Amino acid sequence: MLGWIAASSTSGVGLAEAQGVRPWVPPSADSLVHWAAEAKARFQTNTGDSIGGSNLLAYELVGQMGRRLMRSLGRGNASQAHAIEPVLDSLGLDTDVEVDTHTPGFALLMVRNPYHLTADAVGYLFWYRGDDLRVQGVLFSGGQEPEMRVWWTGREQAPYEWAVVERERGRPARVRFSLFRLTPTGSHWILSQFGANGPDLGDDARIAWADLDGDYAPELVAFTPAGDDSLFESCQDCSKLLLENIFVERSEGFRLFDSRLVPTPYSTLAAFVRNLTDGNRTAASRLLKQPSRVEEAIRDGWGLKRGPHGWKIEGAEPDTPWPRWLQVSAGTGTARKRWTVRFEHDRGRWVISDWKARTASGGTAPGAAPGRP
Repeated sequence: MLGWIAASSTSGVGLAEAQGVRPWVPPSADSLVHWAAEAKARFQTNTGDSIGGSNLLAYELVGQMGRRLMRSLGRGNASQAHAIEPVLDSLGLDTDVEVDTHTPGFALLMVRNPYHLTADAVGYLFWYRGDDLRVQGVLFSGGQEPEMRVWWTGREQAPYEWAVVERERGRPARVRFSLFRLTPTGSHWILSQFGANGPDLGDDARIAWADLDGDYAPELVAFTPAGDDSLFESCQDCSKLLLENIFVERSEGFRLFDSRLVPTPYSTLAAFVRNLTDGNRTAASRLLKQPSRVEEAIRDGWGLKRGPHGWKIEGAEPDTPWPRWLQVSAGTGTARKRWTVRFEHDRGRWVISDWKARTASGGTAPGAAPGRP
């Protein structure tokens, strides 16, 4: 659930001096210490996970602290709002501060209850309308590891848009997306997408903003663990299959445009084995650097139909999250066969360049050509 909390503003914020560089000193340290102590006391006595009723007061105190610190930075230094986070955290508060280096003048202060880990969070949106620093509070169900992006749209009805991605606590962590659109007067933000109305980013997604079509408005790219192919069991530390989902903005908000399995040695191996077990030698041969070796793979037992997890990835090239060789095995008991499989990037795709039989200890199997893994 996500909803509105409050909107307010402060006026009379002067522009920072352009000449010289001076260290920023947080203002009114005594007041900040007092407010932090009161906020922590209220956080400790809050009941339930919601921010309804008196539970909100603790968050509002931290929001006021953030507003005072933002004002002290001044509009000219708003891009340095990251400096606010260590100040607040040093006072025993649990916060994140995010800024968008692409669009200066906007900052997000995410406030969480440091004593109730399952409690809702409140995000405070800070932006300038002229010299007027404005603030708007928003309820977030997760509030972990927030990321934001703000961009100019050129549309009079919504001149700016503000996207926030945040996560629930724990693992797997559900990733949530919210989209806000600024009113024509610049006075407040309207919530356009959230929850089920927004894009489904899945669990444990890592996101990136990219202007893929060069129109100065970003697209959202989310990389999500795809899980193992049902034919395979992967070792705990081995790289997993990865989905790349591209979301583009339409009039109603962001929607899924394309989804694909990220090409990797593992995905090539899985596709090769599946094509062989399905009897599609032609498709399998296209995944080999030397297509004629498909018959050799069949003689080695790669085309045998096996049950779920009949193949196992036992190891990979060390010291890299993007290995170019894998140690795999198939079968059961004494009949289990093992190989070291090497891959190359050839003509824009990953292909299998070679494989050698190996023993359970990792050495070259008797009768196999010697060589490095």
